[in-house]
Amino acid sequence: MIAPVIIDPELQGLPNENGASGVPNLSYVELDNKIVQELEIFSQIAPFDKIYFLSNQNLVEAIPDLQSKTFMLAAEAGYDVGLVPVGDSAADALAAIPDDAEAVYLWPLMHMPPGELPQLIDGLAARRLASFSALDLGEVESGLLATATLNDFFPRLARRVALNVQRILLGENAGQIPVRFVYRQRVRINMETARAIGVSPSWEVLLEAELLNPEEAGLEVMSLERAVSAAIDANLDLAVRRQTLAAAEQDIAVARSSYRPQLEASALALQIDEDRAAASFGSQAERTTSGSLRLSQLLYSDPALANIRIQEELQMSREHQLEALRLDIALEAAATYLDLLRVRSLVRIRRSNLEVTRSNLELAEIRRTIGAANPAEVLRWEAQIATDRKSLVEAMQSQRAAEILLNRLLHRELEERFVITDVEIDDPDLITGQERFRGYTSTPARARVLRDFVVQEGLTVAPELSALDAAIRAQERVVRSARRAFWAPTVGLEGGLEEVFSRDGVGSSGGGFSVGDLVIPPVADTSWSIGLSAALPLYAGGSRRAEVARAEAELTELNFEFDSAAEKIATRIRVGMQIARGSFLGIELSEQASEAATKSLELVSDAYARGAVSILDLLDAQDAALSADQLYANAVYDFFIDLMEVQRAANRFDFFLTPAERDLWYERLEEFFDRAGARPLSSGGGARP
Repeated sequence: MIAPVIIDPELQGLPNENGASGVPNLSYVELDNKIVQELEIFSQIAPFDKIYFLSNQNLVEAIPDLQSKTFMLAAEAGYDVGLVPVGDSAADALAAIPDDAEAVYLWPLMHMPPGELPQLIDGLAARRLASFSALDLGEVESGLLATATLNDFFPRLARRVALNVQRILLGENAGQIPVRFVYRQRVRINMETARAIGVSPSWEVLLEAELLNPEEAGLEVMSLERAVSAAIDANLDLAVRRQTLAAAEQDIAVARSSYRPQLEASALALQIDEDRAAASFGSQAERTTSGSLRLSQLLYSDPALANIRIQEELQMSREHQLEALRLDIALEAAATYLDLLRVRSLVRIRRSNLEVTRSNLELAEIRRTIGAANPAEVLRWEAQIATDRKSLVEAMQSQRAAEILLNRLLHRELEERFVITDVEIDDPDLITGQERFRGYTSTPARARVLRDFVVQEGLTVAPELSALDAAIRAQERVVRSARRAFWAPTVGLEGGLEEVFSRDGVGSSGGGFSVGDLVIPPVADTSWSIGLSAALPLYAGGSRRAEVARAEAELTELNFEFDSAAEKIATRIRVGMQIARGSFLGIELSEQASEAATKSLELVSDAYARGAVSILDLLDAQDAALSADQLYANAVYDFFIDLMEVQRAANRFDFFLTPAERDLWYERLEEFFDRAGARPLSSGGGARP
């Protein structure tokens, strides 16, 4: 006789001798009672004071002691539990759940008619009740909050029963076949349900849980191109530099103002002493009020003309510096995005490694049960789990830190969530991802010509060189102005108009009388003047020669700086392309190493299960597989970061180019190869970049 599932052999009166039935014609499968363990997990997901078990009404009536024992175990562990028998109606079950319920635990309700269980799940969510499935027959995907059972429970149970049948058919005594069925537990949480009912699971649970619907619906999808574009549009460092540029634009207006008419109005209220007024014979009254207008126009001044040109060139230099900063921000955003992808991949790898360690722990427990391993092995795997959990925590925190850094670059709310998309080696938006690019890197000679071309292109559009070029032109104008100071005068035109509004007191008669033979003409109320001036300093103590020498030295310095910058850019491009090529080739090698290490781990794990190798052998194989997986993930993102470094050095990011611009780039590349006499391969032969 074979009994596929026995929930509690003691309550049902089944024999058990040394882990088997002990009856020659009886074999059954005993499920572990993990109710207390599951309640502990559930309380970490959604803390509760009162929980109700929803159980098949027929099962409650058939095995009442089973429910009593379950409640006794839960009560001993400190949980306040109740029972709600469930029949065929979801509405009746929901109505039977008391108002003091904070959570519910669902035993399998396979007896319910189609459509009723989904209604029950929706009703639990509507009442904001945290829910837990004992065996998860798809209820978590349908909207229940959580479970601690893998969804392969029933397939594994079926295989176990089938193996027992096979062993009996091969002649083995059914009474000696072990009855205990150990199944793996893994927490699964429907995060959409958690958000809907206001539940935030603890860090302890989230560390190893499988999360369904981990991200909120409607979150922004952030691609690499979108992240870089958003950084350029919103980054605060760029915003500061744009405002600096806007403020500096006014320096040009100020410089130009010196060559425009200058008009000044003034008013004067003057009082002099009585004796001086009397002695002026009416030319100065004791009290006078007047107003005047002064107009001046600079006709020629080389320093003023030079200043206008210098400010224009300096502004152009600042514009190119802004473009250089824009490229730097683009690189920083791209590198931060790729680092985020990297740490996300490492989180996945370390979580997978933790699952392997937990599987090995379960295997060690089975080996200890049958006497094939000692307790020290179990303790060693428990210690390894603690270490792996620590590594996973570090990776998860690195991921959150990378998200915050990216948000800062994009000037977003620092804790704002978004969805990132992976990048592919063969992305057609990358020039290096296109099939036709391969022919230009197929040999060392072609790769050298390619580097020459990229250097030429990069130097042509380098904003750093354009900024220095504008600064050099400004300094050349400074030199010319310093030299012209020896012979170029400053010429200006000035005019004035003055009107006396009132005279009062002694001497206010304003003249117009005679004293003996002396005739005092009347003083006019309106007067004007106009004049042309030219000035040329003849000697300034040697300062002009010093100005020329300093200006020429600074010009030479800028020319050296230009040559140095060009050399650095060319070096950065060439070195970056060498590094990127090496990191690309490393991807395939690290992938091969990862595959080999994974296969080795599978073989060693199988041997460990059979007792053919020691725990140290398995630990070494697992460490090797983990290291190989991490190296492979790092190799992929190292290449992309190296590629972004090359594109920054070359002052051109591929994802900003339109298809037409990429085609023009290839046309220039082909012409360059023609001139170099190094035709690329027409097919996709040869190595990648």
